[in-house]
Formats: sequence, C-alpha cells, structure tokens
Amino acid sequence: MKEKRTVSINMFGGFSVSCGGTPVVLDYANTTKMIHLLICVLAAGKEGIPRKELISRLYGHDELEDPTVTLRVNAHRLRKYLKTKECFGDADCIKIKAGSYFWDREEQPVVLDTEVFLETAGLALKEMDEDEKIALLIKACHIYQGEFLPELAGEEWVAVSGMEYQKLYFDCLREAEALLKSRGRFEELLDLSTRACSIYPYEEFYLGQIDCLMSLERFKEAMDVYEKATSFYFEELGLTPSEEMMERFHAMSDKVQFRAAVVTDIKDGLQEEKEKYGAYFCTYPGFTDCYHIVCRMLERNGQAAFLMLCTMVDREGQPLTDENKLEKYMEKLKQAIGSSLRRGDFYTRYGANQFLILLIGLHLEDSSVIQNRIDSRFLSFGLKARAAIEYKVQPAVEEDRPGEELSFRQAGSIWN
Repeated sequence: MKEKRTVSINMFGGFSVSCGGTPVVLDYANTTKMIHLLICVLAAGKEGIPRKELISRLYGHDELEDPTVTLRVNAHRLRKYLKTKECFGDADCIKIKAGSYFWDREEQPVVLDTEVFLETAGLALKEMDEDEKIALLIKACHIYQGEFLPELAGEEWVAVSGMEYQKLYFDCLREAEALLKSRGRFEELLDLSTRACSIYPYEEFYLGQIDCLMSLERFKEAMDVYEKATSFYFEELGLTPSEEMMERFHAMSDKVQFRAAVVTDIKDGLQEEKEKYGAYFCTYPGFTDCYHIVCRMLERNGQAAFLMLCTMVDREGQPLTDENKLEKYMEKLKQAIGSSLRRGDFYTRYGANQFLILLIGLHLEDSSVIQNRIDSRFLSFGLKARAAIEYKVQPAVEEDRPGEELSFRQAGSIWN
C-alpha cells in the first residue's frame, strides 16, 4: 500500500496548500464557496464543524430555498475536485459524522500551521528553562507569517480567530524580546522586530529595530529604518514622529560617523542623489532643522521668511477627510508646491491633509502670489474636486509670542 504523504496547510498570511514542499495550485479563488468550505472544515480541526454553523458561515447572507441541499452539493463538488489533485489521490477526505463535517486525517494526513503555532506557543509560555523557552518563542514567532486568512477578513469567525492568534503572537513576541534583550542577543531580536514590522508596521516594532541596530552600532542602518518609518507614517497616516521616535533620531544623529580622506569626498557624499528642481521636500525632523538654521541666519542678514501652512479643505471650509480622495489630491498638491516654489524653499508633509512651507527672502504681500501659483499648478492637473486649498501664513521668527497670522483661500476657481 502506497504511504500517504502529509499535506501542509497554511492559513497565516493567506490560505495555501503544499505537499512535500511543493505548492499545490488551487484553481479557484479562496473566497469561492467551495474553497471557503474547505477552509472551514480544515480550520475546525479534529472535532469538525456542525452543519448548522457551516451553513451560517457559507450562506448566512444568501437567500436560499434549501441551504442544506446547497451545502451537500458543494461538499460533493469539493470531494471530486480534491481527487483531481495528486497529493490527495483517491482519498475521501471530507466526512460527516453526527451532523458535523470534518477532515478525515487517517485518509489524508494534514499539518496546519495554526495548530503547530498554538502548540508551540503554549509550550513556550509554560516552559521554565530559559534557553528552551527562548527557542520555542522564536519558533512560534516564525510560524506566524501574517494575519489569519486575510482574504476572508470580513467573515466574523475569521476576525474572532484572527484576534486570538494575533494576541498570542504578540505575547510570544514581547516575551522573546525581553529575554533576548536581557541576554544581549540583538541579532536575533532584530530579526524578530523586522519580521513583526513587515506584518504589522507599528511604531513599537520600528523602535525595536532601531534600538537593536544602535546596540549593534549599525547607526546608518538604524537611520534608514527611521526614515522608512517616518515616511510611512507621514504618507499613509499623516502623523508626525512621536517623542520616542525623535529621541531615537537625535541619538542616531550623534552616533552616525562618516570617514573621508579629503574634503572633496565629503562634498560628494553631501550631494543630492540627482538633479532636482523646485522646492526641497524633506521629512518633518529635517524641516525643523532647516527652520532653526534659517531663523538664525535671519538674525544676521535681515531677510524675512514666512511659514505657510497649506490645508486641503472641502466646500464648507472643513479639513478634507475622505481617504479615497485625499491621498490623490495630496500627491498632486505636493507636485504643485514643489514645482511652484524656488529651489531655496523647503516644504514637508505636516498632516494627513497639510503641507508646511518655509519661504525665504520674500515680503508678506508675496504670499498671495505664491498662493495663486500653487492654485494654478494644482488646477492644471484637471482634478474635478469639491475641494480647495486653505493657506495660513506667519512670520518665521523664533520668539515667545508668534507673529500675526494671515488666513486666506481662493477656492472659486476649483469649485467652478
């Protein structure tokens, strides 16, 4: 009798099937009723899933005359389909017993990543020997490859199970981090933080990466992670760096060292990557440094400089919050600002719907000229938007009391 090969089922990061390390190509999307049925039966484990619950998951929102018959037909189709796959052979894998559907593991052995994860995590959290505990925690974290069944994230049962798996993953991850950190095993800790950040781009995991790299004295790489994190939070969420992130930035700035034989090498390293025109776009921390430098220079040369805040607003003058429209408009506004200002001006993304500009060597009345230039450039992109750009301008001076603020908006051309 030919020995049955064990089939591996992965549900973290997406549903997939493999046999002997070779992926099994499924000819149907994971969201189809037939594959959804397969997933439900497999995820139910050895206990199986009652017919009533299975019908609720698959057809709860469908108006069917007899969902029991529909389930029976889909189960028959699934059995026939699985037999077309070499890894399953002629095995009749899906059985019904006492009103429950279950996967017959004697007919076809399977290994589910979810079950291995639960078993490994459970052992890890109970283990008393520290070395063995660390090994098990790391293994559990590596098994968790991403969200549970993301293709079916809208299903209630998937969301509930997914939250339980996520919590257990975070428990293992944080316990592993504490133990590895206490032992100075920063390479392994960096790997865990990097993997966690690829699944959940949370600030705490970015901070974990930065701390590990700084402990390993890889300051340039730490700065790269910082820039990646701040760019993500600015562009995706419109958030400025937190105090903790800024603390890491200043700590890294003090540690980053460059070696160069001659001044020309240093100069080459300071050059922009490519020739750029228009205003200089920088991260918010970079913008704050530019602002401080300019304010110091103004004390000596007597020039004027102004801060201009550009906010995307709706027809009622309220900040635009529609995410679908906002990101498209903000990308065009970024282009409009960059191409409307001089190379000596600076700007940064300040919020989800805002840009902050530093204008140097201008008079206050020039603000309206800048505004019109940005509006014209923005309109040239042909956006049919019920939105406008609101401008607020204030003198760029570092003093206890801020200067008088101007606020104006010319939106008629955009709306009409």
